[in-house]
Amino acid sequence: MKIKVKEMSDIDYEKVNKLIDFEDADAEFLTAYNNREENIYCLYNYDKLVGIAQIITNKRAFLYIFINPSYRGNGIGFNALKLCEEKLYENDIEQIMTTYRIDNPYSKAFANKHGYTRKFSSVYMRYSGSQFDVQELFIRNYCDDDYESAHEMYAKAFHEMRISVGDFPDSVIEQPNDKMRQYWAETSNERLVYIRNSEIVGYAHIDGNEIGSVSVKSQKQGQGIGRSFVKYICNKILAEGNEAVFLYCVAGNRAKSLYDSLGFQEIYTCEYATKLNSLNI
Repeated sequence: MKIKVKEMSDIDYEKVNKLIDFEDADAEFLTAYNNREENIYCLYNYDKLVGIAQIITNKRAFLYIFINPSYRGNGIGFNALKLCEEKLYENDIEQIMTTYRIDNPYSKAFANKHGYTRKFSSVYMRYSGSQFDVQELFIRNYCDDDYESAHEMYAKAFHEMRISVGDFPDSVIEQPNDKMRQYWAETSNERLVYIRNSEIVGYAHIDGNEIGSVSVKSQKQGQGIGRSFVKYICNKILAEGNEAVFLYCVAGNRAKSLYDSLGFQEIYTCEYATKLNSLNI
C-alpha cells in the first residue's frame, strides 16, 4: 500500500466525478469540493484514486477524509489519516477538528479509535415545501454601516446559544475586528438585516441555498421575529430557483423547534470531534 496526498487538478476532478460515490458524505464538505476550494486534495493508492480529503491548516485545523465506499475496511483510511495528520502537524497546529455522520457508525468508530473526541453535534435539515405567506417586513441587504450593531447581536446570540446547549463551556462572545468587517463587506450580497423601529433586530447570512446563520437581538426574542425572518429567507432562496432550503442546527439549540414547526426535515446528524496535537502537550 502506498497512499499519496495530491493537490487536485482538473483531471483529478474529472476522475472524482466519475469514480467517487458521495452518498454518505457530509454536505458541507461536498460544498467545499464543488466550489473547488484550495484545501481539497485527492487520495491515491499507487495509481488508483481512492478518496478525497479536506485539509484546513491553522492553529485549530480541520480534517475531513472521505474514502470511496469500495475501498473501505482495508487500511486505506488509516494510512490516509496518518499522512493528512502529518501534513497538519508540520504547521505546528494545536488541535485537529473533524466531522462524521452518525448514521455511518463506521466513521464514528474510526474517529474515536484514532483519538478524536466528540465536542458537539449538528443536525442537517431541509425545507422543500412551498413559499410562506409573509407580511411585509423591512428587511434589506447588509451594508458596512451595519457592522457594529449586526456583529454585536450575532456574536451575543450565538454565544448564548452555545452556553445553553452545554457542549461549549469555554464559549466567549466573539469580538469585532477589521478582518471580519472587511469579509462581511465583501460578501454583503449574502447578508440581510431585519429592521424594526429604525433598529436592527435580526441578522442573517445566506450561502446559496443554505441558511448559514440567523440571529435575533436577545431583548427581542420571543416576539416572532425569528419565525418571520426565517420564512422571508426561505421565500428568497426558493424564489431564486432553488428546489429546497438547507441549514445546519446545533443539536440542543432551541431554534430547532422553530425549524421543525416550519416544516424542515432532518436529513442526518453529524458530530464534530477534536484531537490534540500530542507533540504540543
